[in-house]
Amino acid sequence: MIFSSPAKINLSLRIIRKRSDGFHDIDSDFQFLNWGDKIKISSSNKLSVSTTKIQVPHQKNLVTQALKKIESFCDTKLNYSVKIEKNIPLGSGLGGGSSNAATAMLAINSLAKLNLSLDVLVDLGKSLGSDIPFFLKGLSGRVSGIGEIIEPEEFPENLVMILFPECSISSKDAYNAVTLEEILNKRDRLKGNFFEEWVLFNYPQVREAFDFLSENKEVNISGTGSSMFTKINSFEEGKEIMDNAPRKLAYVITNTINKSPLLNELLNSGV
Repeated sequence: MIFSSPAKINLSLRIIRKRSDGFHDIDSDFQFLNWGDKIKISSSNKLSVSTTKIQVPHQKNLVTQALKKIESFCDTKLNYSVKIEKNIPLGSGLGGGSSNAATAMLAINSLAKLNLSLDVLVDLGKSLGSDIPFFLKGLSGRVSGIGEIIEPEEFPENLVMILFPECSISSKDAYNAVTLEEILNKRDRLKGNFFEEWVLFNYPQVREAFDFLSENKEVNISGTGSSMFTKINSFEEGKEIMDNAPRKLAYVITNTINKSPLLNELLNSGV
């Protein structure tokens, strides 16, 4: 069976504080995109995880780690082949790895009839990626804590264009660069993305794309980058903008949505 693994964007992102455990409390608005990866899951004689288009080492893949956690928790073997068609670039700030893990967890929980509750899946997944709880719950909304607190909210659904500069940004590196002084200075006044200034300063490829798109549009960095997005009125407008880009840039035009398509797929799958 084939399941959706949608991307997300951060409509806003603030850091509230750095915790004693080294993680950061955030306050962010997450919204799903009607675009992302696809995951094909089928029965097999062992657990295997592979990717196409973009290669991710098996043992470093969050899907592998998440399913191993389920195997350990349930004391069982998950004999499934998981093939991920990767469209979401690595290090783009769109939550691709976390989305993949959440989709695999939900789908195999259903296929294998494990009957694990959503709370259990969230508990198993949150230590692997702070965005996993959001993708497991499947509703756009306000995200706080280290990512485990989600308050569903209906945001306007818009046509957006996502740009992908030719670079990958490690979320770990971005958060490690955060200073207490910066948190205190930005905590109460920042409305957009906490990391925007840092990303634009440290990644010239992102700065170039951002400056180009900002000439005529309001632009936002998603997550810790490297991708950025802007609202557009039509596919034609998006294409016209990109036809005038100083050099070729990868992009996609899609809609923002408030509910993950995976939820209906699981409901209608009959498993």
